[in-house]
Amino acid sequence: AVVSTQSTGRIQDIMKLKTCVSHIVLMQQIFLILLCIKVDKERAWNWFLVFTPVWITDILLLIPLIYETVLIFRSRNEDQNARGESPKPKSPVFVALYCLLLLCKASAEILICLKNEHQEYGISAYYVFLPISLSFLGLLIGSINITVNSLNCRRRSTN
Repeated sequence: AVVSTQSTGRIQDIMKLKTCVSHIVLMQQIFLILLCIKVDKERAWNWFLVFTPVWITDILLLIPLIYETVLIFRSRNEDQNARGESPKPKSPVFVALYCLLLLCKASAEILICLKNEHQEYGISAYYVFLPISLSFLGLLIGSINITVNSLNCRRRSTN
């Protein structure tokens, strides 16, 4: 049986995705184990040490975004330079929203660590949950954008 190169590429993509997901799940399990040990007060670990697996996961999620963004800019530049147009990213809303969500997530994690590690600073819970609230706002904007774009595509296809 002859396997086409297209199906082989899909199989490789699926294997890469499974590997990435397994690394993310492993890091989250390590985080939960460290969190349980810290909360049970069996060890006097620093909160920043406990959150390290989460930040490793954030980096693993950021690397493909940077790679895809470079590919989008490169392909759009080549296409638009041939036509004499100015380069534009393929989906700037997605890239900006994804970066905003990762930034809000990381800043919330850092604020949680600071609040728990240095209670003498008196960081208010309002400031700790502000980045999380901003990320919900970003998700809302992204959902609205996706809905509006899908409605516009449906209108164009029916006309």
